[in-house]
Amino acid sequence: MAAVRKVQVQYDLKPNKVSNSTAFGKYYAQLVRNSTINLDGLASHISDHGSIYTPDIVVGVLTKFRSCLVELLSQGTAVKIDGLGTFYPSFESEGAETYEKYSISSQLKGVHIRFRPDDSDATKLTSKAFLAKCICTERIVWDENDRPVRINGKPVGEGNDDDDPDDGD
Repeated sequence: MAAVRKVQVQYDLKPNKVSNSTAFGKYYAQLVRNSTINLDGLASHISDHGSIYTPDIVVGVLTKFRSCLVELLSQGTAVKIDGLGTFYPSFESEGAETYEKYSISSQLKGVHIRFRPDDSDATKLTSKAFLAKCICTERIVWDENDRPVRINGKPVGEGNDDDDPDDGD
């Protein structure tokens, strides 16, 4: 059995501020997205993982994949990438009282690209299975007035060198 690499993901703890919500005042973890990687960055990342392909070859393959994916989705074809999941198109539409009154130009509001993670026994990319692959670490706890009260596990103001949550640390 292959070793499972644990991925570290940070979260901030914040209170729900929606006054008419049944969860008002309860604290929830919000995932901290550190960055977004572009196509060139992804190609370099793949290449750096011992690939025999240079980043320019990987970019070429991913660029062709992207254009073919969009083409197939626009034709109503779902695309399954084994071990990752399935991309599929769906409509956003308003209803009509009768089928005679339905007009695609009036009721259709958009076409969305959706993604359903692979849930095969080998991959299990569903949310609960993916959670088991992550190490969740607290970054900042915010109070109801949007003030940090704890940073990296240490109370703010008690010798915490990280008292400025916006300084990039």
